[in-house]
Amino acid sequence: MQKYVIEILLGLNLIGVIYLAIRVSFNNKFDPQQKLHQKINDNQKQITREITELKIALNHLHKTFQQESEQWRSERQALEASIKAARKSNIGQNLLLNDRYKEIFDLQAQGFSVDQIAKKLEKGSGEVAFILQLAAQART
Repeated sequence: MQKYVIEILLGLNLIGVIYLAIRVSFNNKFDPQQKLHQKINDNQKQITREITELKIALNHLHKTFQQESEQWRSERQALEASIKAARKSNIGQNLLLNDRYKEIFDLQAQGFSVDQIAKKLEKGSGEVAFILQLAAQART
């Protein structure tokens, strides 16, 4: 009878060992899945934080861009007004500022012809005529 009790106890012990082995194996199978889910959740939280930071940065850049755009717009308008004012002024006077053209205008004012100015300044008569033509168009 003792022999049977020992065999029964050994059998129960074996069943316990098998049960523990199955349980450890079962837990090990789900443990990587739990770790994977945890990693996914952590990554989602990190991505959400980064998206929020990016949205804040984009809003800041958008505001900065709008401010710069307004500033450039006002500067452009001022420049356009300045250009319009310069166009209204006598462009021939602007050409006088250039020494090369000043000589041509001085000689013309003295009554020299295009060919005479070209010879005196050693320039092509087409070039001299072109400069004088542009100055005449600017005056009108």
